[in-house]
Amino acid sequence: MASSTEFPSSPETPLYAKLLAQPPDPQQSCPLFNRFPAEIRQEIFALALSDFPDPAAENQYSAQTIYTRPSFFAPRKSDLRLLRTCRAIYAEAWHLPFVMREQTHWITSDDRAPAGHSANEGRNRLFRTAEWIMKSSGLKEVEIESLRVFAQMWAIERGDLGSFLWGCGYRGIMPRRFTLTIRHTDWWWWESDRPLRFEGLWLSRLKNDYLPSSIREIHIELESVERKKEQIDAIAKQMAEKWYFVRKDGVALFPDVTGKSVEIDRWSGSSTWQGRTWTRDESAPGRIDYYIATVVFRPEVVVKRRGGAVNPDSVAEAESGGPFPSAAKMRLAWVPPPREGAEDGSEEDFSDSDSDSSNENLYFALID
Repeated sequence: MASSTEFPSSPETPLYAKLLAQPPDPQQSCPLFNRFPAEIRQEIFALALSDFPDPAAENQYSAQTIYTRPSFFAPRKSDLRLLRTCRAIYAEAWHLPFVMREQTHWITSDDRAPAGHSANEGRNRLFRTAEWIMKSSGLKEVEIESLRVFAQMWAIERGDLGSFLWGCGYRGIMPRRFTLTIRHTDWWWWESDRPLRFEGLWLSRLKNDYLPSSIREIHIELESVERKKEQIDAIAKQMAEKWYFVRKDGVALFPDVTGKSVEIDRWSGSSTWQGRTWTRDESAPGRIDYYIATVVFRPEVVVKRRGGAVNPDSVAEAESGGPFPSAAKMRLAWVPPPREGAEDGSEEDFSDSDSDSSNENLYFALID
């Protein structure tokens, strides 16, 4: 990915532009260049430039924040000393720290993301960096390894997630893998301990022009506290049975209905965030145990190659190019808990005022 782009020579010219503008020494006496093909060198460089959490103590996130979690306990960084060794390595590997790193974004309220990573700040930084790489390399697109989004439900349903993905594709940012993480505190009315639910109309908005054609896998991570495991499992089960996504090129991605597409994970964290302790959700003093179910979507041919199967009704819907009726009308029956102090069997209406009898909204709930 060496660049032949010419940059004007001036004191304001960035260092990277100066390095790429001058042809590197071919390094014919170096075994790395005279014995290994470029593809092997790329693998070596990618490993050397892989990102990792910043180990410096002063850069660690506080354990008492909503955004601190496994793999996200500090800003991620790459060791760039390899790029300082010679121009030949720089010319081949300068873009890898961006391409190989999981580009992570928070489409949330500002206080639910690390400092400097609000929705607007993260989006603008991603778009600027991608534009710089494409301009420097003479490309119209840049393919990145992974794109992850932490999003609150209101942002998803308002269309912020769809707009962000559309913007990525419009600006030539092509992720191979996309992960959407719904944290315990991202669900509607989690503060009131309401049953979990997921509106479904946003899915139809992601069809056609919103998902880049480069995406090979979609991971949807559903997290809540351990005691809501049954609710998470119920949502993941219906996702695996009925959901699908269609890329811009018309290729649909499906879950494996045999159960192989759902992955389970757990972790434990502080019960105190932003100065408030949630004793209601504690598994032990000061600790909350979390349960995560991840539903993975892949092209039908990939699912079958792995020994799985997809829902034929979903395949027919995806091929028809019509609306998203199955997911938009999914509903899981549930029995509301009795009112506090009421006799056994009495019921309370937990339905939302904006829900309607046509069931056009996707709603999931289970009694705790």
